[in-house]
Amino acid sequence: MKLHGRDDDIKLLRSKLRELTKKKDGDDEDAAKNHHIGEMIFVSGTSGTGKSALIHKGLGNQAAKSGYIFASGKFNDKLHKPLSAFSDAMTRLAKNITTENNKMGESTSGGPSMSTIIRNKIQNEFDEEDAEQLRRVLPGCAELLGLGSRRPSLFCPSSYADKVALFRSAPQLGSAKRRLRVSLTLVGKESIARMHYAVRRLLKIICSQLKGVVLLIDDLQWSDTATLDLLKSIVLDGEIPSLLIVGAYREDEVPE
Repeated sequence: MKLHGRDDDIKLLRSKLRELTKKKDGDDEDAAKNHHIGEMIFVSGTSGTGKSALIHKGLGNQAAKSGYIFASGKFNDKLHKPLSAFSDAMTRLAKNITTENNKMGESTSGGPSMSTIIRNKIQNEFDEEDAEQLRRVLPGCAELLGLGSRRPSLFCPSSYADKVALFRSAPQLGSAKRRLRVSLTLVGKESIARMHYAVRRLLKIICSQLKGVVLLIDDLQWSDTATLDLLKSIVLDGEIPSLLIVGAYREDEVPE
């Protein structure tokens, strides 16, 4: 699809990618201070207006050139499964790490591959209970998470306030029916909070070892509360380096 009259939008998306690159590389004092500030961008429009094409042209191609990993997940109006799009995006991210980065690691230095380094750090970070929870929530990451016994358990905005304001002003995405659905595997606020914390720690390990990660969560108008709460938790974390999350939705299909 050719994009006409979208040059300014493409430039804006690419500027966000450059900002993250500068923060990762520590090109200046302000960038170094904001090294662990996450970013989220919302892209809206009616069906068929080229939202996905805009994102892929503005971020997908450029991310690959910059050495970033671009991974996407898409909600389906026929699939009523909490976290499905986020899980799909993480599956693609994990697959990229365990295949492409694995080849790169073997061919360049002769030392451990990137996937091995990340897997070892994950094994050192998570106890078996948290790892098993991540495998349930993100089954496509099972290979990256690894198996076996683990150690015992221990416990687009620029500021935190701006991030809070972003989510407060965001549209009420997700249908009423989906907002009433509760995942049977995540019962109670403590379990959900622990899952959020585990996902954030996982992303911190991954993003710390890579140049950067772009996650696209598409068709958010069909999302669920569990996904929106998790995305909010990730963006407000403040310690996940060089992660850009892009949320796309059809503005004419967002429920009132």
